[in-house]
Amino acid sequence: MKKIGILLKVFSSEQYKEDFLNGNLYMNTINYFRKYEEEAKGNIGDKYEALTGWMHPHEFRFEIEINGVKHTINPDDIVGPITTSMKVHDHANVFCMTHLHSHDVDMGNIKSDEEYELVKRYFTLPDDVRNLGEYMVVITNPMEFVGRALAEGKRLLNAKEALDYQSKQVIYYDEAEKSLMLDNSRDAPFYKQSLYSHQNEYRLCLTRDNPDDEPYVMHIGDLRNISMEINTSEFNSLIDLRKN
Repeated sequence: MKKIGILLKVFSSEQYKEDFLNGNLYMNTINYFRKYEEEAKGNIGDKYEALTGWMHPHEFRFEIEINGVKHTINPDDIVGPITTSMKVHDHANVFCMTHLHSHDVDMGNIKSDEEYELVKRYFTLPDDVRNLGEYMVVITNPMEFVGRALAEGKRLLNAKEALDYQSKQVIYYDEAEKSLMLDNSRDAPFYKQSLYSHQNEYRLCLTRDNPDDEPYVMHIGDLRNISMEINTSEFNSLIDLRKN
């Protein structure tokens, strides 16, 4: 992670928090989040998870071939954006965390009051994240955490128990104004629509042979030596940003 930031996880129960501290990362599948139903928008459920393409009709030329004859589809006849995805990602397992970060602002050289206020907003935990639970674990050594997960991912790959492993910051795209076409389909689990940008998500993704869409628990060892526990409600009051 190149950005300066804080990596954390919010939990709805003390049991889930303790399980995480024991180094057990519970990973639901992409399909789980696609099918998750809730009243709120931009929270947990996302039927557009892991798209490789989000195409606004008027930005593309669409053709269909029938009996050797190509027919051009009028974009006005297409109801909404056309989406593409890869089946390999349907059952991929992901672990989601919050990564509040500086968005490439130079923290050692904040140039104006406007930039200072912007950074304050970047490091404020949004209500939608706070409402996920009252228990929080802050990772005090993010690189060590990411390294431990990577080591386990490599072990699973070498043992042929996994097909792929990656971890990175989620990128949010403007679904209303722009189309999305990924050059590398591996990146699909790390793109989400701007509706979810408040989540500031950092994600671990493990792709396995998982036709039954089962969750997976990745074991990376006890995390208590690289973390601290606080109440979620206390987080924003504990952040102290000062200008030079």
